[in-house]
Amino acid sequence: MPKAKNAGAFRVLRAASIIATLVFFIAAALCLRVSAGSLDIYLPESEEARYFVPETEGVNAVAHPEEPRRLTVTADEGARGKFFINNTRDQSEGFLQTAFEYIEVLPGGVIVNRSNGNFSGCEGICLIMSIYLTAMTVIFVTSFILRCSRDLFSYTTLYHGGLTLFFTVFAVNNTVCSFDLLHRPKLSFMLNVYGALKNASSIFMYITIPFMALFMLALGASNIVLLRREGRSFVNMLGIFFCILMAAGYGGMYLLDRSLAMGSEREMRVYGAIESVYATAFIYLEVMLMSAMLCGLISVKKKPSPDRTHIIILGCSVAVDGTPMPLLQGRIDRALAYAEQSKNQGLIFVPSGGQGSDEVISEAECMKNYLISKGIPEERILIENKSTSTQENMTFSLEKIKGVCDDPKLIFSTSGYHVLRSGMITRSLGIEAEGIGSKTKWYFWPNAFIREFIGLLASKWEQHILWLFVFGSFFVVINLIMPM
Repeated sequence: MPKAKNAGAFRVLRAASIIATLVFFIAAALCLRVSAGSLDIYLPESEEARYFVPETEGVNAVAHPEEPRRLTVTADEGARGKFFINNTRDQSEGFLQTAFEYIEVLPGGVIVNRSNGNFSGCEGICLIMSIYLTAMTVIFVTSFILRCSRDLFSYTTLYHGGLTLFFTVFAVNNTVCSFDLLHRPKLSFMLNVYGALKNASSIFMYITIPFMALFMLALGASNIVLLRREGRSFVNMLGIFFCILMAAGYGGMYLLDRSLAMGSEREMRVYGAIESVYATAFIYLEVMLMSAMLCGLISVKKKPSPDRTHIIILGCSVAVDGTPMPLLQGRIDRALAYAEQSKNQGLIFVPSGGQGSDEVISEAECMKNYLISKGIPEERILIENKSTSTQENMTFSLEKIKGVCDDPKLIFSTSGYHVLRSGMITRSLGIEAEGIGSKTKWYFWPNAFIREFIGLLASKWEQHILWLFVFGSFFVVINLIMPM
Protein backbone atom coordinates (compact mmCIF):
# COMPACT_ATOMS: atom_id res chain seq x y z
CA MET A 1 0.00 0.00 0.00
CA PRO A 2 2.71 2.62 0.80
CA LYS A 3 4.32 1.98 -2.58
CA ALA A 4 0.99 2.48 -4.33
CA LYS A 5 0.48 5.74 -2.44
CA ASN A 6 3.96 6.91 -3.35
CA ALA A 7 3.41 5.94 -6.99
CA GLY A 8 0.29 8.08 -6.96
CA ALA A 9 2.24 10.91 -5.35
CA PHE A 10 4.90 10.69 -8.08
CA ARG A 11 2.22 10.96 -10.75
CA VAL A 12 0.82 14.03 -9.02
CA LEU A 13 4.28 15.61 -8.83
CA ARG A 14 4.99 14.87 -12.51
CA ALA A 15 1.64 16.37 -13.45
CA ALA A 16 2.35 19.40 -11.23
CA SER A 17 5.74 19.97 -12.88
CA ILE A 18 4.19 19.75 -16.38
CA ILE A 19 1.35 22.10 -15.42
CA ALA A 20 3.78 24.55 -13.76
CA THR A 21 5.94 24.58 -16.89
CA LEU A 22 2.96 25.13 -19.20
CA VAL A 23 1.63 27.92 -16.95
CA PHE A 24 5.10 29.51 -16.93
CA PHE A 25 5.32 29.63 -20.74
CA ILE A 26 1.72 30.82 -21.14
CA ALA A 27 2.16 33.54 -18.49
CA ALA A 28 5.49 34.62 -20.02
CA ALA A 29 3.92 34.82 -23.49
CA LEU A 30 1.00 36.88 -22.17
CA CYS A 31 3.39 39.17 -20.30
CA LEU A 32 5.40 39.79 -23.47
CA ARG A 33 2.21 40.36 -25.45
CA VAL A 34 0.86 42.93 -22.97
CA SER A 35 4.21 44.70 -22.56
CA ALA A 36 5.21 44.73 -26.24
CA GLY A 37 5.86 48.07 -27.86
CA SER A 38 7.21 49.84 -24.78
CA LEU A 39 10.42 49.80 -22.74
CA ASP A 40 11.72 51.93 -19.87
CA ILE A 41 15.42 52.78 -19.95
CA TYR A 42 17.13 54.16 -16.82
CA LEU A 43 20.06 56.40 -17.68
CA PRO A 44 23.23 57.06 -15.62
CA GLU A 45 22.94 59.67 -12.86
CA SER A 46 24.52 62.50 -14.86
CA GLU A 47 22.25 62.05 -17.87
CA GLU A 48 18.73 63.37 -18.52
CA ALA A 49 16.17 61.60 -20.67
CA ARG A 50 14.94 64.80 -22.34
CA TYR A 51 18.12 65.00 -24.42
CA PHE A 52 17.72 61.57 -26.03
CA VAL A 53 16.22 61.59 -29.53
CA PRO A 54 15.73 58.66 -31.97
CA GLU A 55 18.07 58.80 -34.95
CA THR A 56 15.42 57.51 -37.37
CA GLU A 57 11.67 57.04 -37.48
CA GLY A 58 10.05 53.86 -36.16
CA VAL A 59 10.54 54.45 -32.44
CA ASN A 60 9.72 57.29 -30.06
CA ALA A 61 11.53 58.37 -26.88
CA VAL A 62 9.75 60.30 -24.12
CA ALA A 63 11.24 61.57 -20.86
CA HIS A 64 9.30 60.69 -17.72
CA PRO A 65 7.86 63.85 -16.14
CA GLU A 66 8.81 62.92 -12.58
CA GLU A 67 12.00 60.89 -13.13
CA PRO A 68 14.57 62.80 -15.25
CA ARG A 69 16.68 59.67 -15.87
CA ARG A 70 13.79 57.50 -17.01
CA LEU A 71 13.36 57.27 -20.78
CA THR A 72 10.28 55.53 -22.15
CA VAL A 73 10.79 54.09 -25.62
CA THR A 74 7.81 53.03 -27.75
CA ALA A 75 7.77 51.38 -31.17
CA ASP A 76 5.49 52.34 -34.02
CA GLU A 77 3.19 49.63 -35.31
CA GLY A 78 5.04 47.42 -37.77
CA ALA A 79 8.46 48.79 -36.80
CA ARG A 80 11.26 46.20 -36.84
CA GLY A 81 15.03 46.25 -36.67
CA LYS A 82 17.79 48.13 -34.85
CA PHE A 83 17.59 51.76 -33.78
CA PHE A 84 19.87 54.31 -32.13
CA ILE A 85 18.58 56.90 -29.66
CA ASN A 86 21.24 59.60 -29.54
CA ASN A 87 22.16 61.91 -26.68
CA THR A 88 21.84 65.44 -28.10
CA ARG A 89 23.08 67.16 -25.00
CA ASP A 90 25.77 69.79 -25.66
CA GLN A 91 29.21 68.32 -24.86
CA SER A 92 30.19 71.64 -23.26
CA GLU A 93 27.65 71.08 -20.47
CA GLY A 94 29.69 68.18 -19.16
CA PHE A 95 31.04 64.72 -19.91
CA LEU A 96 28.55 62.46 -21.66
CA GLN A 97 28.50 59.02 -20.03
CA THR A 98 26.06 57.72 -22.64
CA ALA A 99 26.34 58.92 -26.23
CA PHE A 100 23.42 56.78 -27.39
CA GLU A 101 21.10 53.89 -26.48
CA TYR A 102 21.07 50.92 -28.85
CA ILE A 103 17.74 49.10 -29.08
CA GLU A 104 16.16 46.48 -31.32
CA VAL A 105 12.49 45.90 -32.06
CA LEU A 106 11.72 42.20 -32.50
CA PRO A 107 8.72 40.56 -34.21
CA GLY A 108 5.71 41.04 -31.97
CA GLY A 109 6.86 44.50 -30.93
CA VAL A 110 9.17 43.42 -28.09
CA ILE A 111 11.84 46.09 -27.60
CA VAL A 112 15.29 44.97 -26.43
CA ASN A 113 17.94 47.25 -24.98
CA ARG A 114 21.12 45.74 -26.42
CA SER A 115 23.24 47.62 -23.87
CA ASN A 116 21.96 45.79 -20.78
CA GLY A 117 19.68 43.02 -22.05
CA ASN A 118 16.44 44.52 -20.68
CA PHE A 119 13.36 44.02 -22.83
CA SER A 120 9.66 44.81 -22.83
CA GLY A 121 8.06 43.08 -19.86
CA CYS A 122 11.34 41.80 -18.40
CA GLU A 123 10.24 42.72 -14.87
CA GLY A 124 7.09 40.63 -15.24
CA ILE A 125 9.04 37.76 -16.77
CA CYS A 126 11.45 37.82 -13.82
CA LEU A 127 8.55 37.70 -11.34
CA ILE A 128 6.94 34.81 -13.21
CA MET A 129 10.27 32.98 -13.41
CA SER A 130 10.86 33.41 -9.66
CA ILE A 131 7.46 31.91 -8.87
CA TYR A 132 8.08 29.07 -11.34
CA LEU A 133 11.55 28.24 -9.96
CA THR A 134 10.19 28.29 -6.40
CA ALA A 135 7.40 25.90 -7.36
CA MET A 136 9.80 23.57 -9.19
CA THR A 137 12.18 23.58 -6.22
CA VAL A 138 9.34 22.47 -3.94
CA ILE A 139 8.43 19.72 -6.44
CA PHE A 140 12.06 18.54 -6.72
CA VAL A 141 12.58 18.43 -2.95
CA THR A 142 9.25 16.69 -2.33
CA SER A 143 10.01 14.12 -5.03
CA PHE A 144 13.45 13.42 -3.55
CA ILE A 145 11.98 12.92 -0.07
CA LEU A 146 9.42 10.48 -1.47
CA ARG A 147 12.11 8.61 -3.39
CA CYS A 148 14.20 8.25 -0.26
CA SER A 149 11.23 6.72 1.56
CA ARG A 150 10.25 4.39 -1.27
CA ASP A 151 13.28 3.60 -3.40
CA LEU A 152 16.37 4.71 -1.49
CA PHE A 153 18.66 2.13 -3.08
CA SER A 154 17.88 3.22 -6.64
CA TYR A 155 20.57 5.02 -8.66
CA THR A 156 17.75 7.26 -9.87
CA THR A 157 17.34 8.51 -6.31
CA LEU A 158 21.05 9.32 -6.19
CA TYR A 159 20.81 11.26 -9.46
CA HIS A 160 17.66 12.97 -8.27
CA GLY A 161 19.37 14.07 -5.05
CA GLY A 162 22.25 15.65 -6.96
CA LEU A 163 19.90 17.38 -9.40
CA THR A 164 17.76 18.66 -6.51
CA LEU A 165 20.79 20.15 -4.77
CA PHE A 166 21.98 21.90 -7.93
CA PHE A 167 18.52 23.11 -8.95
CA THR A 168 17.80 24.48 -5.47
CA VAL A 169 20.97 26.59 -5.46
CA PHE A 170 20.34 27.63 -9.08
CA ALA A 171 16.74 28.63 -8.29
CA VAL A 172 17.71 30.65 -5.22
CA ASN A 173 20.47 32.50 -7.09
CA ASN A 174 18.26 33.29 -10.09
CA THR A 175 15.40 34.39 -7.84
CA VAL A 176 17.76 36.77 -6.01
CA CYS A 177 18.92 38.25 -9.34
CA SER A 178 15.32 38.58 -10.54
CA PHE A 179 14.14 40.34 -7.39
CA ASP A 180 17.18 42.61 -7.55
CA LEU A 181 16.02 43.67 -11.02
CA LEU A 182 12.48 44.24 -9.72
CA HIS A 183 13.54 46.31 -6.71
CA ARG A 184 16.48 48.16 -8.26
CA PRO A 185 15.60 48.70 -11.94
CA LYS A 186 18.00 51.65 -12.15
CA LEU A 187 21.02 49.58 -11.10
CA SER A 188 20.24 45.98 -12.06
CA PHE A 189 19.87 44.57 -15.57
CA MET A 190 18.73 41.41 -17.35
CA LEU A 191 22.37 40.70 -18.22
CA ASN A 192 22.78 39.82 -14.52
CA VAL A 193 19.97 37.26 -14.83
CA TYR A 194 21.48 35.87 -18.04
CA GLY A 195 24.85 35.64 -16.29
CA ALA A 196 23.29 33.69 -13.41
CA LEU A 197 22.02 31.14 -15.93
CA LYS A 198 25.16 30.91 -18.09
CA ASN A 199 27.46 30.70 -15.07
CA ALA A 200 25.23 28.48 -12.93
CA SER A 201 27.94 25.82 -12.57
CA SER A 202 30.64 28.32 -11.60
CA ILE A 203 28.32 30.05 -9.13
CA PHE A 204 27.48 26.71 -7.53
CA MET A 205 31.19 26.02 -7.09
CA TYR A 206 31.78 29.29 -5.29
CA ILE A 207 28.63 29.09 -3.14
CA THR A 208 29.60 25.62 -1.87
CA ILE A 209 33.21 26.55 -1.07
CA PRO A 210 32.54 26.80 2.72
CA PHE A 211 30.89 23.36 2.79
CA MET A 212 33.60 21.73 0.70
CA ALA A 213 36.36 23.41 2.73
CA LEU A 214 34.93 21.98 5.96
CA PHE A 215 34.46 18.60 4.30
CA MET A 216 38.04 18.47 3.02
CA LEU A 217 39.37 19.60 6.40
CA ALA A 218 37.42 16.90 8.25
CA LEU A 219 38.31 14.25 5.65
CA GLY A 220 42.01 15.13 5.72
CA ALA A 221 42.15 15.18 9.52
CA SER A 222 40.40 11.81 9.87
CA ASN A 223 42.63 10.34 7.18
CA ILE A 224 45.78 11.38 9.05
CA VAL A 225 44.47 9.70 12.21
CA LEU A 226 43.60 6.61 10.14
CA LEU A 227 47.15 6.39 8.77
CA ARG A 228 48.66 6.72 12.23
CA ARG A 229 46.44 4.03 13.79
CA GLU A 230 45.90 1.59 10.92
CA GLY A 231 49.13 1.99 8.95
CA ARG A 232 49.99 3.38 5.54
CA SER A 233 48.44 1.89 2.43
CA PHE A 234 46.99 3.16 -0.83
CA VAL A 235 43.43 2.44 0.32
CA ASN A 236 43.98 4.28 3.60
CA MET A 237 45.17 7.35 1.68
CA LEU A 238 42.13 7.67 -0.60
CA GLY A 239 40.75 10.50 1.51
CA ILE A 240 43.94 12.54 1.12
CA PHE A 241 44.01 11.91 -2.63
CA PHE A 242 40.38 13.00 -2.86
CA CYS A 243 41.11 16.22 -0.93
CA ILE A 244 43.99 16.99 -3.31
CA LEU A 245 41.68 16.38 -6.29
CA MET A 246 39.00 18.73 -4.93
CA ALA A 247 41.54 21.43 -4.04
CA ALA A 248 43.07 21.13 -7.52
CA GLY A 249 39.59 21.54 -9.00
CA TYR A 250 39.06 24.83 -7.19
CA GLY A 251 42.61 25.89 -8.05
CA GLY A 252 41.97 25.22 -11.72
CA MET A 253 38.80 27.33 -11.60
CA TYR A 254 40.71 30.18 -9.95
CA LEU A 255 43.36 30.06 -12.67
CA LEU A 256 40.68 30.09 -15.37
CA ASP A 257 39.12 33.20 -13.84
CA ARG A 258 42.50 34.88 -13.50
CA SER A 259 43.32 34.18 -17.13
CA LEU A 260 40.18 35.96 -18.32
CA ALA A 261 41.21 38.47 -20.99
CA MET A 262 38.96 40.94 -22.75
CA GLY A 263 38.51 40.22 -26.42
CA SER A 264 35.91 40.05 -29.12
CA GLU A 265 32.39 38.85 -28.34
CA ARG A 266 33.16 35.54 -30.01
CA GLU A 267 36.30 35.03 -27.93
CA MET A 268 34.44 35.84 -24.72
CA ARG A 269 31.66 33.40 -25.59
CA VAL A 270 34.16 30.61 -26.28
CA TYR A 271 35.95 31.34 -23.02
CA GLY A 272 32.64 31.28 -21.15
CA ALA A 273 31.80 27.92 -22.72
CA ILE A 274 35.16 26.44 -21.68
CA GLU A 275 34.77 27.69 -18.13
CA SER A 276 31.22 26.34 -17.93
CA VAL A 277 32.29 22.87 -19.13
CA TYR A 278 35.08 22.78 -16.55
CA ALA A 279 32.78 23.93 -13.75
CA THR A 280 30.03 21.52 -14.83
CA ALA A 281 32.39 18.53 -14.68
CA PHE A 282 33.55 19.59 -11.22
CA ILE A 283 30.13 20.26 -9.71
CA TYR A 284 28.78 17.02 -11.19
CA LEU A 285 31.26 15.18 -9.00
CA GLU A 286 30.42 17.51 -6.12
CA VAL A 287 26.62 17.11 -6.22
CA MET A 288 26.93 13.34 -6.66
CA LEU A 289 29.15 13.27 -3.56
CA MET A 290 26.67 15.41 -1.61
CA SER A 291 23.77 13.26 -2.74
CA ALA A 292 25.62 10.05 -1.84
CA MET A 293 26.45 11.43 1.61
CA LEU A 294 22.83 12.42 2.18
CA CYS A 295 21.43 9.11 0.91
CA GLY A 296 24.08 7.22 2.87
CA LEU A 297 23.11 9.01 6.07
CA ILE A 298 19.42 8.33 5.46
CA SER A 299 20.11 4.65 4.72
CA VAL A 300 21.85 4.24 8.09
CA LYS A 301 19.24 6.19 10.06
CA LYS A 302 16.21 4.64 8.37
CA LYS A 303 14.23 2.41 10.74
CA PRO A 304 14.02 -1.17 9.40
CA SER A 305 10.81 -3.18 9.24
CA PRO A 306 10.48 -5.67 12.13
CA ASP A 307 8.88 -8.43 10.02
CA ARG A 308 11.96 -9.66 8.10
CA THR A 309 12.36 -13.44 7.81
CA HIS A 310 16.09 -13.58 6.95
CA ILE A 311 19.02 -11.30 7.74
CA ILE A 312 22.10 -11.58 5.52
CA ILE A 313 25.33 -10.61 7.26
CA LEU A 314 27.97 -9.47 4.79
CA GLY A 315 31.40 -10.85 5.53
CA CYS A 316 34.79 -9.16 5.76
CA SER A 317 38.19 -9.86 7.35
CA VAL A 318 38.69 -12.72 9.80
CA ALA A 319 41.44 -12.69 12.46
CA VAL A 320 44.31 -15.20 12.35
CA ASP A 321 42.70 -17.20 15.19
CA GLY A 322 39.43 -17.55 13.27
CA THR A 323 37.51 -14.94 15.27
CA PRO A 324 35.84 -11.92 13.67
CA MET A 325 37.83 -8.74 13.31
CA PRO A 326 36.22 -5.61 14.87
CA LEU A 327 34.62 -4.56 11.57
CA LEU A 328 33.03 -7.98 11.07
CA GLN A 329 32.03 -8.25 14.71
CA GLY A 330 30.22 -4.94 14.40
CA ARG A 331 28.16 -6.30 11.52
CA ILE A 332 27.21 -9.43 13.47
CA ASP A 333 26.37 -7.43 16.59
CA ARG A 334 24.16 -5.12 14.52
CA ALA A 335 22.27 -8.16 13.21
CA LEU A 336 21.85 -9.46 16.77
CA ALA A 337 20.63 -6.03 17.91
CA TYR A 338 18.05 -5.99 15.11
CA ALA A 339 16.81 -9.45 16.11
CA GLU A 340 16.43 -8.30 19.71
CA GLN A 341 14.74 -4.99 18.82
CA SER A 342 12.30 -6.61 16.38
CA LYS A 343 11.50 -9.41 18.88
CA ASN A 344 11.47 -11.77 15.92
CA GLN A 345 12.13 -15.23 17.35
CA GLY A 346 11.89 -16.86 13.92
CA LEU A 347 14.50 -14.66 12.22
CA ILE A 348 17.07 -16.71 10.28
CA PHE A 349 20.67 -15.48 10.25
CA VAL A 350 22.52 -15.89 6.94
CA PRO A 351 26.27 -15.33 7.43
CA SER A 352 27.70 -14.77 3.94
CA GLY A 353 31.36 -14.84 2.92
CA GLY A 354 33.93 -17.22 1.49
CA GLN A 355 37.45 -17.97 2.68
CA GLY A 356 40.23 -15.64 1.62
CA SER A 357 43.75 -16.85 0.87
CA ASP A 358 44.97 -15.43 4.20
CA GLU A 359 42.03 -16.64 6.31
CA VAL A 360 42.03 -19.85 8.37
CA ILE A 361 38.27 -20.40 7.97
CA SER A 362 35.56 -18.89 5.82
CA GLU A 363 33.96 -15.65 6.91
CA ALA A 364 30.59 -17.44 7.09
CA GLU A 365 31.96 -20.11 9.46
CA CYS A 366 33.56 -17.43 11.60
CA MET A 367 30.25 -15.58 11.88
CA LYS A 368 28.36 -18.79 12.61
CA ASN A 369 30.68 -19.59 15.52
CA TYR A 370 30.23 -16.09 16.91
CA LEU A 371 26.43 -16.28 16.59
CA ILE A 372 26.35 -19.62 18.43
CA SER A 373 28.54 -18.13 21.18
CA LYS A 374 25.92 -15.41 21.59
CA GLY A 375 23.12 -17.92 22.09
CA ILE A 376 21.71 -18.24 18.59
CA PRO A 377 20.67 -21.87 17.97
CA GLU A 378 22.31 -23.56 14.99
CA GLU A 379 18.95 -24.28 13.35
CA ARG A 380 18.44 -20.51 12.97
CA ILE A 381 21.71 -20.12 11.04
CA LEU A 382 21.99 -20.70 7.29
CA ILE A 383 25.55 -20.18 6.06
CA GLU A 384 26.73 -19.18 2.58
CA ASN A 385 30.49 -19.75 2.33
CA LYS A 386 31.36 -19.37 -1.37
CA SER A 387 30.98 -15.62 -2.09
CA THR A 388 33.90 -13.28 -2.71
CA SER A 389 32.06 -9.98 -3.37
CA THR A 390 28.92 -8.11 -2.36
CA GLN A 391 27.20 -9.21 -5.57
CA GLU A 392 27.95 -12.84 -4.79
CA ASN A 393 26.98 -12.34 -1.13
CA MET A 394 23.49 -11.39 -2.20
CA THR A 395 23.11 -13.78 -5.13
CA PHE A 396 24.42 -16.92 -3.37
CA SER A 397 22.61 -16.09 -0.12
CA LEU A 398 19.29 -15.72 -1.93
CA GLU A 399 19.82 -19.10 -3.61
CA LYS A 400 20.33 -20.69 -0.19
CA ILE A 401 17.30 -18.90 1.26
CA LYS A 402 15.03 -19.80 -1.67
CA GLY A 403 15.91 -23.43 -1.01
CA VAL A 404 14.09 -23.30 2.33
CA CYS A 405 11.66 -20.38 1.94
CA ASP A 406 9.49 -19.47 -1.03
CA ASP A 407 8.63 -15.93 0.01
CA PRO A 408 11.46 -14.47 2.12
CA LYS A 409 11.54 -10.93 3.45
CA LEU A 410 15.19 -9.88 3.46
CA ILE A 411 17.35 -7.48 5.37
CA PHE A 412 21.14 -7.26 5.31
CA SER A 413 23.64 -6.12 7.91
CA THR A 414 26.91 -4.44 7.00
CA SER A 415 29.06 -1.50 8.08
CA GLY A 416 27.33 1.89 8.11
CA TYR A 417 29.39 3.33 5.26
CA HIS A 418 28.63 0.26 3.11
CA VAL A 419 24.81 0.21 3.42
CA LEU A 420 24.03 2.49 0.47
CA ARG A 421 26.27 0.77 -2.06
CA SER A 422 25.24 -2.70 -0.84
CA GLY A 423 21.60 -1.71 -1.21
CA MET A 424 22.17 -0.44 -4.74
CA ILE A 425 23.98 -3.64 -5.69
CA THR A 426 21.13 -5.65 -4.21
CA ARG A 427 18.53 -3.69 -6.13
CA SER A 428 20.51 -3.99 -9.39
CA LEU A 429 20.31 -7.77 -8.95
CA GLY A 430 16.53 -7.58 -8.69
CA ILE A 431 16.58 -8.47 -5.00
CA GLU A 432 14.31 -6.56 -2.64
CA ALA A 433 15.95 -6.06 0.74
CA GLU A 434 16.31 -3.49 3.49
CA GLY A 435 19.67 -2.62 5.03
CA ILE A 436 21.10 -1.77 8.42
CA GLY A 437 24.59 -0.58 9.29
CA SER A 438 26.94 -1.02 12.22
CA LYS A 439 28.98 1.79 13.72
CA THR A 440 32.65 2.14 12.85
CA LYS A 441 35.49 4.13 14.34
CA TRP A 442 35.06 7.83 13.64
CA TYR A 443 38.35 8.15 11.76
CA PHE A 444 37.63 5.08 9.61
CA TRP A 445 34.20 6.07 8.27
CA PRO A 446 35.09 9.11 6.03
CA ASN A 447 37.87 7.34 4.12
CA ALA A 448 35.77 4.19 3.78
CA PHE A 449 32.85 6.21 2.45
CA ILE A 450 35.07 7.81 -0.19
CA ARG A 451 36.05 4.30 -1.29
CA GLU A 452 32.36 3.39 -1.51
CA PHE A 453 31.61 6.59 -3.45
CA ILE A 454 34.33 5.80 -5.98
CA GLY A 455 32.80 2.35 -6.32
CA LEU A 456 29.37 3.88 -6.96
CA LEU A 457 30.76 6.10 -9.72
CA ALA A 458 32.74 3.27 -11.30
CA SER A 459 29.70 0.97 -11.40
CA LYS A 460 27.83 3.37 -13.71
CA TRP A 461 30.68 5.18 -15.45
CA GLU A 462 29.01 5.09 -18.87
CA GLN A 463 25.93 6.86 -17.53
CA HIS A 464 28.05 9.49 -15.80
CA ILE A 465 29.92 10.26 -19.01
CA LEU A 466 26.61 10.56 -20.85
CA TRP A 467 25.14 12.96 -18.28
CA LEU A 468 28.34 15.02 -18.22
CA PHE A 469 28.11 15.33 -22.01
CA VAL A 470 24.44 16.38 -21.82
CA PHE A 471 24.93 19.00 -19.10
CA GLY A 472 28.20 20.25 -20.58
CA SER A 473 26.59 20.63 -24.01
CA PHE A 474 23.67 22.55 -22.50
CA PHE A 475 25.95 25.13 -20.89
CA VAL A 476 28.07 25.39 -24.04
CA VAL A 477 24.96 26.19 -26.09
CA ILE A 478 23.59 28.84 -23.72
CA ASN A 479 27.01 30.48 -23.45
CA LEU A 480 27.22 30.70 -27.23
CA ILE A 481 23.71 32.03 -27.88
CA MET A 482 22.57 34.06 -24.84
CA PRO A 483 23.06 37.85 -24.70
CA MET A 484 26.20 39.12 -23.02
